[in-house]
Amino acid sequence: MAVKYPCVLLAHAQRGDCVQQLARDLSVQIATILSVQARASLLLPGGSSPQQLLPLLAAEPLEWARVDVSPTDERWVAADAEQSNWRLLRQGLPAAACLDPRQADSAQASASLWADQLQARMPFAAVLLGMGEDGHIASLFPGMPGLAPALDLQAVPGALCAQAPSEPRQRLSLNLALLLQTQWLGLLAFGQSKKQLIDTVLVDTPQSRALPLHALLTAGRLPLRIYWAP
Repeated sequence: MAVKYPCVLLAHAQRGDCVQQLARDLSVQIATILSVQARASLLLPGGSSPQQLLPLLAAEPLEWARVDVSPTDERWVAADAEQSNWRLLRQGLPAAACLDPRQADSAQASASLWADQLQARMPFAAVLLGMGEDGHIASLFPGMPGLAPALDLQAVPGALCAQAPSEPRQRLSLNLALLLQTQWLGLLAFGQSKKQLIDTVLVDTPQSRALPLHALLTAGRLPLRIYWAP
């Protein structure tokens, strides 16, 4: 029997239509928060999928000067490096205030200081995550050292040093407890293989239970909106 969790699948035939709906939905959520408070905080993923989203989101008629943005995770590279998620967001949303996870000379110190700054902004207006074909979210990879405490829903919301299976291996990532401190939660995924992985997690197979994606989809703290296209 399938395990039921508060997930809503928003499937589209074309990726362009998918990111257009996502941009509109995020805009509505941010505008709603800005109508009742001075600032709105937004966490966004890096990688290839959001590159189609950012121009559409930047074109939304929002008071971007009142929006604080930060990545859900970051590669431990220079801020202006091509692999930098912060660089992607800073260029894609130039009118927003974009918080760089690199807060110190070392990755560990940066993770601590980055988490401290984000904790002051909780709950976030919205958190959007991406996923990998291996079932990772943010920079929480299957089998990496420290994964269990990073996925612990009872943990103190924070950030950690993470290890990726490919270069650049050293990463900074928010833990699941912090990622869930939000009023709106979304997941963006493209391709049939990712859809199959999501389906596998939702029927709660033994093979899927060790995946970070399983921890996200089964957290059950608030509805998860899954935006998918082939």
